[in-house]
Amino acid sequence: MNTKNFEFLRDGLKYMGFGDKLNADLEKQITQQPAEFNLTLQGEFKRDGINDKVDYRLDFKKSDQTDMYFFNRYQATLKNDDPAQEKTQTFYVTKNSGITAKEAYNLLSGRSVNKDLTNKEGQPFNAWLQLDFAEKDKNDNFKVKQYHQGYGYELEPVLNRYPIKELGNDEEKVKLIKSLEKGNLQPVTFIKEGQEQKMFIEANPQFKTLNLYDAKMEKQFQGIEKKEKQDSDNSKEKKETQKQDVDEEGEGKKEKKPRKGKGVGV
Repeated sequence: MNTKNFEFLRDGLKYMGFGDKLNADLEKQITQQPAEFNLTLQGEFKRDGINDKVDYRLDFKKSDQTDMYFFNRYQATLKNDDPAQEKTQTFYVTKNSGITAKEAYNLLSGRSVNKDLTNKEGQPFNAWLQLDFAEKDKNDNFKVKQYHQGYGYELEPVLNRYPIKELGNDEEKVKLIKSLEKGNLQPVTFIKEGQEQKMFIEANPQFKTLNLYDAKMEKQFQGIEKKEKQDSDNSKEKKETQKQDVDEEGEGKKEKKPRKGKGVGV
């Protein structure tokens, strides 16, 4: 067995978020020297008391010239009580780098992930990624929408629009930004009229804002919607009319600030 190759692959599994549960099977397969093999693992992710499950299938292939194996891709399937509602995506790995197991879960859950990437010419760039569940490519993968730096979504200024308690602590602020960049649904504390309120937030680069949820995970309107609720005190009929005029996409557009850059969707 090529020990250095095994150690490299073992470290790669840990870095990519798969832990060490597959190490024994990985070593066994490399010792047997098949032309290719796959390893399977189920991950569980807690979401406000609910356990979401993701099935992973990791594909390994042996070099045609040497005894080295390569971990080039894995398939992730977000499970659902209704199999027809399950979502599957193949993610590619380059030298132990790529979308991690947790990031794959977040993408399949509809959230956005910020990644440092490399284009075909080998030049590095940064972009927010989001799966387009309405369209697939020739390999039966969901197409990936990219929002580059020129698109103008800056997470920290967006966060500063909201009365988030954690932003008052530099260490907590850094942790919050990193968590949102990984695509996590993050619990935070809002300060409203001197009262603390538990909320959940996630990045929304497409509309240059955040998605907000209350403690019961019910989506909250924001921006102009807050003003409408204040104005509606004088007229119940006016309130009902205004609520019909506002939807989630409209909110994102009304909160936009004009910028020079343009986004790139792929």
